[in-house]
Amino acid sequence: MDWQSELSGSAVWLGQTLVWVCAVFALMFFGLVRWTDTGRKFWAISKPCLADTSLIKVVLMVVALIAFVLIEVRISVLNTFFYNGLYTSLQEMQPSAFWFFALINAALVGVKIIQEIIDILVGQVFEIRWLEKLNAVLLDRWLDNQNYYRISHNDDVPDNIDQRIEQDATAFITDTLEMVRGVLNSILSSIEFTLILWGLSGVLVIAGIEIPKAAVFLVYIFILLATAIAVWIGKPLIRLNFEKEHRHGDYRYALVRVRDHAESIAFYRGEGRERINLTAYFNAIISNRWAIIKRSLGLEGFNTGVTQFAMLLPIMIQAPRFFAGQIKLGDVHQTVQSFNRLMRALSFFRLFYEQFTLYQARVNRLYGFLNSLAQIDMVNQATTLADKSSQTQKHELVLQQFGLTTVSGGVLFAPIDLHLQAGDRLLIQGASGVGKTSLLRAMAGIYPLPTTGAMIISTGIKTWFVPQRGYVPQGSLRTVICYPNINADDKIISHWLGVLGLGSLSDKLDEVSAWQTKLTPGQVQRIGIIRVLLVRPDVVFLDEATSALDEANEQLAYELIGTHLPHAIVVSVGHRSGLAVHHNKTLHITA
Repeated sequence: MDWQSELSGSAVWLGQTLVWVCAVFALMFFGLVRWTDTGRKFWAISKPCLADTSLIKVVLMVVALIAFVLIEVRISVLNTFFYNGLYTSLQEMQPSAFWFFALINAALVGVKIIQEIIDILVGQVFEIRWLEKLNAVLLDRWLDNQNYYRISHNDDVPDNIDQRIEQDATAFITDTLEMVRGVLNSILSSIEFTLILWGLSGVLVIAGIEIPKAAVFLVYIFILLATAIAVWIGKPLIRLNFEKEHRHGDYRYALVRVRDHAESIAFYRGEGRERINLTAYFNAIISNRWAIIKRSLGLEGFNTGVTQFAMLLPIMIQAPRFFAGQIKLGDVHQTVQSFNRLMRALSFFRLFYEQFTLYQARVNRLYGFLNSLAQIDMVNQATTLADKSSQTQKHELVLQQFGLTTVSGGVLFAPIDLHLQAGDRLLIQGASGVGKTSLLRAMAGIYPLPTTGAMIISTGIKTWFVPQRGYVPQGSLRTVICYPNINADDKIISHWLGVLGLGSLSDKLDEVSAWQTKLTPGQVQRIGIIRVLLVRPDVVFLDEATSALDEANEQLAYELIGTHLPHAIVVSVGHRSGLAVHHNKTLHITA
């Protein structure tokens, strides 16, 4: 082989190799997805991203990324031949040849820079497009059918869902591209530089035994043995890196809880207890980190030793032939370049092993999250309430032998028969923990477990649920009051703020602040009542929605609902005796 034939044949090599590599890549992808556990999980995560996506665009972008890998390998191959000529011209004292090879190497550097820039750009575009799709899939699956709520009641709740959606998804895509590029580069480099070494290698005599093409055989034996040892050393890192992500997520979540419940903790003077809890979570991180360090030190030390020794090995192999005049200085340099590139290619999995263990952990976490959501969807289908098919044109809410099941398969209370018509007010009472709120959740359609009996509800009616602890979103005060998508005029909002004793907030509708910490529980509950008055639903579920208010404001809230929503069906859960006057029906639940 010589540099002229290699340069002139580059275009043909790129075209033919691209076809073969794409074909083999498609077959390998199919095989991994079909016959390996990680491949099946990868496809379960990635397949939904292809929905509503041009398959041709995806294929073309993947082909482009593969092509850039081929171009990089080809440039590296040409680089070894040009450096061979450069060093040979130095040895033979040929200035014109030296400057020729120096200029052609400089031109090759320019091509390499352009290739690198375009490769990075295409890779980033591919990552961003994929991340947009995957993020949409994860958010849709999490938010659809109120899975974000139902998953919290699952037997096997995935930990740190926020981390899986944001951090794991991003790292999954980045690591996938790095790994695919690395594998392709390693395979192609192994083939190309093996051929170069084969042409440069000669007979090596060891202990009186002649070994033809010794450089090729030695590098393969050396690297394969080193890879096997590295895999053995680093195998425990798979489990340790999975635990690392889990423990970091737990610590972040514990810190967020302290921030979100700062006032309650301050009232209890619970700083000491929180410090103990946070320290325990942090110590778990440190313990895991020490375990990773112990394994990583052995792995890194071994990899460093292999890398340093490999820098000397090709020179030692070719030195006898150089001193015997069988090869030139350029051949020795090309041998060193090819040997090190081949070693790097064969060492890909050895050097990438630790990162691959982390990649597997992320794949498992994302797959576990999606699998949990799939199980919830199956439960949702199996527990669809009868009211979905049992509907009526009348403005009414009917329960027939309606009951709730528990996780263990039991029932919370005796079956309930109930008939509510327009304007009815039902007060549900009973001892704490008997299932009042759960009944309200079931009537609102968000109970996460199977129900018994039937619920008949009017078609096309608007329902509204007001929990005891109202949700305060991020954003302006107007966003808080109009959550999630209430359309209301500022004058109307200001009017109701004044009526409910929150007139001081009327001039702060555009103020963006941490309202979840600024508003008191009583103010949040009054905003919940304002939402009801703005929405004007046909059925209102109030789950101790006025428990933080004094009796005067509680009476005012119910009077406003009664006056402005006279035909609405109101279902309340509450303990105060004063609520009875605002309801014409009462349901006492007993265990």
